[in-house]
Amino acid sequence: MVTSFLRAMWAVARHDLALWWRAPGLVAASLLPALGMGLLVAMLTLSIGRQPVMLVQEGHGSVANHMAHLLEADGEAYLLEHTDDREIARHALDDLRVAAVLIIPADFDERIAHADAHVELWLDNVVDVDLADDIRRTVLRSLAELDAPQLGIMGELHGPTGGILLPNPFRVAIAERDLRDTNVEFFEYEIVPILVLVVISVGVLATALLVARDRQRRTMKILLLAPAPRSAIVLGRLVAGVLVSSLVVGPLVAAGAAAGWIRPPPSHWPALLALLALTTLAAVGIGLALGIAAKSTRVVAMLGLNVAALLFYLGGGFATVAFLPSSLRTLSHFVPTTYAIGGLRQSLFYPDLEGIGRDLAVLALTAVLSIALGVVMLTRRWARA
Repeated sequence: MVTSFLRAMWAVARHDLALWWRAPGLVAASLLPALGMGLLVAMLTLSIGRQPVMLVQEGHGSVANHMAHLLEADGEAYLLEHTDDREIARHALDDLRVAAVLIIPADFDERIAHADAHVELWLDNVVDVDLADDIRRTVLRSLAELDAPQLGIMGELHGPTGGILLPNPFRVAIAERDLRDTNVEFFEYEIVPILVLVVISVGVLATALLVARDRQRRTMKILLLAPAPRSAIVLGRLVAGVLVSSLVVGPLVAAGAAAGWIRPPPSHWPALLALLALTTLAAVGIGLALGIAAKSTRVVAMLGLNVAALLFYLGGGFATVAFLPSSLRTLSHFVPTTYAIGGLRQSLFYPDLEGIGRDLAVLALTAVLSIALGVVMLTRRWARA
């Protein structure tokens, strides 16, 4: 009895996998939009994260040269160009070829001896205050580094993490406690939601398109006539969706690990894989329900892409949930991708697995509910067939 059930389930799964293998258009329809969105996020991360800034060095004394070196070395928020002419820099700023201009005046060494030195900052702050503040923060950090090296970029990346007081030239000392020992590039940070987007897109569309295709081609009645339990047919379709998603996501994870973009602590790998597995199950369940509700593959493709994009955005894909408006932050608590992205970031970037149990529980509940909903809808559809 059990053997025949498993054989029937695997026969359905194998049939669906064969359909995917013979229909590369379906694979492209589910995968390419997610990869396109990931490429867009990567391009925005790399381009907006480092803005063009021009440095005008009029003073060439020893301290001015050192100040120029500090500004150039701290390139976390900008890409620095050099010139000796203010007018060239002014024209570049007016033409929007640079986002800001830094000027080290000719009398910088003389003034710094009297504690009266300054560095001029011409800043294009009309577009986004957050982008402008990135430049302000980086420049201020470099200025502080001139008097207190431990407050510069190297101190921020490799400074003490146990609340040790850092001496500085200001009236208030800094007691810093870092959450982790190393710095994470923003591109690596954004790989997590991109990976979740691929899982959601492929999981939802891989299942939904096959179910909708059955309805559109009227092959659902043929499945009903098959000598197999309906539960085996449903589970076979779910297994096929999971396998298709795994065949796509697995190589991406392996490639990310080989490139050094996905590198959790060794003990965190089980949690990371469990999060990906439960996210895949939830996506397949949503795809099953979506494929039954939609009337054609065209409608499925349109709705599936919008569902994936919405889950990606509300889960913290373009920005962390903390940066969303308050109403969307509240809504994000009810979005499963919030827990998938948060859990993956916790397992990848932090030394402990705090909150992973909650994330796994929410994703498991989402998977069970979505699959149950899909099964109920499919059973009702069969009853009317």
